[in-house]
Amino acid sequence: MAVGGKYKVILLMIFFIIYVPFLSFSQDDSNSISFQTTPINIKDPISNIRMGGYFRFLGYVRNFQEMYDFDVPNYYSGEYPQSTTISIGTGYREPMMMLSISGKANKYVNIGTDLMLNSPFNGTFDNNSVAMYQGTNVYSTINTDVGKFGVHAGGIKWYRQSKLTVWAEEGYLRYSLFERAPYDPLSKKVAERYSKYYDKGSISQDLRFGNVAFQGLTVTGSGIEGPSSSTFSFQSILGKTQNNIGELVSFGKDDYATGIRINNDLSNGSNFAYNYFSSLTATDSVKNNYRQFAVNSVEFNFKLNKIRLTGEAGFGSYESNLIEKQIGELLVVNFDIPEEYSIIPFKLQYSKIAAEAVNVNSSFQNTSIVDLVNTTVIEEGADATVLSSFGGPINNLGYLANNREGFSLNTEFKIGDLSVSGGFGFYSELERINANFSYSHKTNGLMLSRIAYFSSGYGPYKQFNSYYRGVFENVNVSDSIYVNDSTLISSGHLDTNGLPLFDKFYCSSDLHLKYKTRVFGKNLFLFSLFNYNTAQDFFSILPVTNSSAFIRHFSQQFDLCYELNKTTTFVFKHGIERVLGNKYTDIDDTDPYPDDATWGVTEDYIPSFKPRDQFGNLLGFGFDIKLNEGAYLFLRHAAFHYYDKNFSATNIKGSESTIELKINF
Repeated sequence: MAVGGKYKVILLMIFFIIYVPFLSFSQDDSNSISFQTTPINIKDPISNIRMGGYFRFLGYVRNFQEMYDFDVPNYYSGEYPQSTTISIGTGYREPMMMLSISGKANKYVNIGTDLMLNSPFNGTFDNNSVAMYQGTNVYSTINTDVGKFGVHAGGIKWYRQSKLTVWAEEGYLRYSLFERAPYDPLSKKVAERYSKYYDKGSISQDLRFGNVAFQGLTVTGSGIEGPSSSTFSFQSILGKTQNNIGELVSFGKDDYATGIRINNDLSNGSNFAYNYFSSLTATDSVKNNYRQFAVNSVEFNFKLNKIRLTGEAGFGSYESNLIEKQIGELLVVNFDIPEEYSIIPFKLQYSKIAAEAVNVNSSFQNTSIVDLVNTTVIEEGADATVLSSFGGPINNLGYLANNREGFSLNTEFKIGDLSVSGGFGFYSELERINANFSYSHKTNGLMLSRIAYFSSGYGPYKQFNSYYRGVFENVNVSDSIYVNDSTLISSGHLDTNGLPLFDKFYCSSDLHLKYKTRVFGKNLFLFSLFNYNTAQDFFSILPVTNSSAFIRHFSQQFDLCYELNKTTTFVFKHGIERVLGNKYTDIDDTDPYPDDATWGVTEDYIPSFKPRDQFGNLLGFGFDIKLNEGAYLFLRHAAFHYYDKNFSATNIKGSESTIELKINF
């Protein structure tokens, strides 16, 4: 945004705040929702000021029985990391105490802010901090005869628009309930988290889930009458998402996002919407160098007899000072077929997202523009780091990527007390861009990510890349393979420039089983989740089961939740994971510690000349304990092991115990 543009936005905000109180519109206080990131329980409010929030203490003890040599600045140093670690906090930007403050500036204008308070509990006050978490927000809602209008300006707003414009993808909500996220809310009943997941396939989440962090100006409108008893609504933004890095070059440079959604709800329950989103970033201080992408799309949602048709179609573009503007199509169509037309209900999805259609704020991953790989992640007490997977992500079912086309089939039904959901999908890339793949660890990803927060290329073979609560690995297809552990011959997959001579194909599959019964008069919930994903150079409808696939990735997670009494629930988890690469992928042919005379401590390193053969397992148990209304204690203990039979320096084995106390107020 140019400097002049910045002042225009500021003047617009000032005009709105000053001018609104003089309008003769009626204000419905019940529709004025104060800014908050946690549920607020108000007791005896003083004047117009309201407060609420939560306190969350997390302590853990981690012990490594097996670990590899590494040196990560600011985290560990020496031959091994500390075999035993006792610590407070998660290492992410997650407050120990959150205080939400909101109130009315006048009849029509509200303000709100969040304060986060952190302490390392290390005996000193040097690292204690009190800071803003989401900034200060100013907002207002106005009712008129035409419709209801609102404005939000200032700090962070959790925002979503459409799948192809602004949306944080949540997939088909198939996951394990054992590990708790810091933002998981508290429930009224101790087993409600598990009973809701059994009944609805999802649990309550706070404002962040599925939304994108946005800072700037948001204007909304709803209840606007249209023709034939239809109603219109709109929302628009001008500011920054987390991918518009404010200080990349210099203060005040152009780096902003704009978007608008106009929705028309018809009287028959159908709706149509137009969406636009654009992001512009100058990569030098005078805007000679820049990058810009945009998406225009139309959403639709209507019924044809009893078949519901939903989706989004449009086109996206990308340009920079090095690349002329290029445009590609985007299309995602869903057919919901009820059981009246088939034995079981199912959803059929077709998606096609061109390589030229790029948007790092949407529900699909960018795999075509390397300049947009960087995703800003802020860690408390550190600078912004940049990290995101690229190339050919081997995703779970329900997660899309650009430069890819394919189908998926999903279903969900019940057989007595057994709930079954699952499906499969197959996809192919549209253009040959690179020869890389990537996959995320499911069973031990959380543990591996906390070895080195937001780091790239760590591990004995520099294979790990950590993001928020997860880790992914990159896989390269080689231009040569070993024969008899010594002779190299051409693989025929790459040209002389290292570009692929093959097409990429992907297969994904899920099977999620949920069962509820009663044992000794108490509720028992059983959850079993299977994922099997593959990547290969030939078309296949179902995941490939032999070594012709470049990567085969299997995981199984089993959760047990038993309601001991009204205040205590016992939880148990067992997870396993297997990752297999074929002979055309990365081979163990290099000493990971070339500067050491010996590998490990006493043995010389002998390469295996074989591809990935990874194992992961986790065994854990714990308790959810309700102490009082709005106060819970969560105890967890887990033993984990992650190793590779062929890349033998990878061997991580240990255990971790955590105690979490969370109190809403």
